[in-house]
Amino acid sequence: MGKDLKGRELGKCLSQRKDGRYQARFTNRYGQRIEYKDKNLNNVKEWIKKEKAKDDLGINSKQNNDTLDMWYLRWKEMAFVDLSEGSTQLYESIYKNQIYPKLGNIKIKDITEFMLRKFFQEQKNYYADSTINGIKNILNQIMQCCKDAKCILYNPVKELKIKKRRKNKNALNVDSKAISIEDEKDLFIYLKGHFYYNMFLFYLTTGLRYGEVAALTVNDIDLKNKVVHINKALKYKKSNNTVYIGPPKTDASYRDVPLNDLACQALENQIELKKKIEKSKFAVANFDSTMRDLLFVTHNNMPVLNGTLDGVLKKARLDINYQREEKDYMISLSVHRLRHTFATRCYENGIPIPVISKYLGHASIATTEEIYVHLLKTHLDAQRIKLNSAFDDPLYRKDDILRKIC
Repeated sequence: MGKDLKGRELGKCLSQRKDGRYQARFTNRYGQRIEYKDKNLNNVKEWIKKEKAKDDLGINSKQNNDTLDMWYLRWKEMAFVDLSEGSTQLYESIYKNQIYPKLGNIKIKDITEFMLRKFFQEQKNYYADSTINGIKNILNQIMQCCKDAKCILYNPVKELKIKKRRKNKNALNVDSKAISIEDEKDLFIYLKGHFYYNMFLFYLTTGLRYGEVAALTVNDIDLKNKVVHINKALKYKKSNNTVYIGPPKTDASYRDVPLNDLACQALENQIELKKKIEKSKFAVANFDSTMRDLLFVTHNNMPVLNGTLDGVLKKARLDINYQREEKDYMISLSVHRLRHTFATRCYENGIPIPVISKYLGHASIATTEEIYVHLLKTHLDAQRIKLNSAFDDPLYRKDDILRKIC
C-alpha cells in the first residue's frame, strides 16, 4: 500500500512523489511496468482503474513510443526478403517521397484514422489513384506489423476507404493503347535494316516484356516446336548502375510462349547476327560470364538497355511524324507499347482474353481485362450490332405491329 507525504494510506499501486504529484504504477499482462502522474489524486485513481480493467479484458496494447519510421525499418527487414529488385525500389521510393515527409516522425500509437484521412486527401491532389493505392498498401502492412506485435490495438488503415476519382467511361487509357496497323507498317518500314530490327520485330510478335527478351539465350528457344521458354529477365539495379540476370516479374511470368513465323524469322536472323558480333573485334571479351550468351546484344556484345531501345523508337516516331499532318501523328512509342500492340492484334484476331493473359504472363485474367477494357467495349459494341441484325424482322417493328392492331 502506498502513502502520501503525510503518511496516509492511498491504496495499492498508489503513492505521492516529493514534488507533490500522485502516481500510479502497475505491471501489465505484457510484463511492462506502466505509470501515470497527476496533481489530482482522483485522476490518478481513475486512470489505474481503467488501465487495470483493460488489462483484465485483454484490450490494452504494449507501451510503445516508436515512430512510424522505426516500424518501417522493422517491416522492411521482413517484407523485402521475397520482393524483386524492381518492387523493392518502388516501395522505397514511395515511402521516402510520399509517406516519410508527412508521417515518418509521428509515434505509431498517435496515428489515427482521422489523421490518415486528411493525409490521403492531400495526396490525392498530387498523385494518381494507382500511386495512392501503393501508399495505402505500404502503410497498411506497416501498421499491421505493429498490431501483430501488440503495440497498437487496431490497424487504422485496414478499414480506411479512399474514394477513387470518377473516371470517364469512354476515355481510353493512352498508356495501354496499341499503335494502328498503318502506323505499325510505317514503323517497321522505317526500322528495316536497323541493328535492332530483329529485336523490335520479336517484341511485336510475342508481347514479351523488355527484360524477358533481353535475357534470352539460344537455349531458351525451341525453333522446331516454335516456342520460347521464359524463365529469367534482365534487370537494372539503380543503386550501382548495373544490369543483372534475375527471375521474371511474377510466378505467372514463368511460361512457354508460342512463336509465329515472323517471330521465328526474327530469331533465325538474330542468331546469325550474334555469331558475327562474337567474331567482331569490337566485342567485349571480359564481360560478365553470365551474360556472354545473351542473344539480343549491342554491337560490342553487351546487354541492350531499355532506354536504348526506347530512344530508337522515339527517333523513329519523330522522323515519321515530320512527314505527316499533325492530325495523323503517331502516338508515343516504347518497347512496352509494342507489347500492348501484340495483345491488341491477338484480340482483334479472335484470341480469347484468358489465352492472351497467358501469353503476356499476367498473374490473373483480371489484370488483362483491366488493362484492355477498351478492347472489350469495342467488342461489345460490335456484338450489339449483330444482335440488332438477328432480330431485324418486320414482325417485330413497331409500325407494323400498330398497323395490324388498327
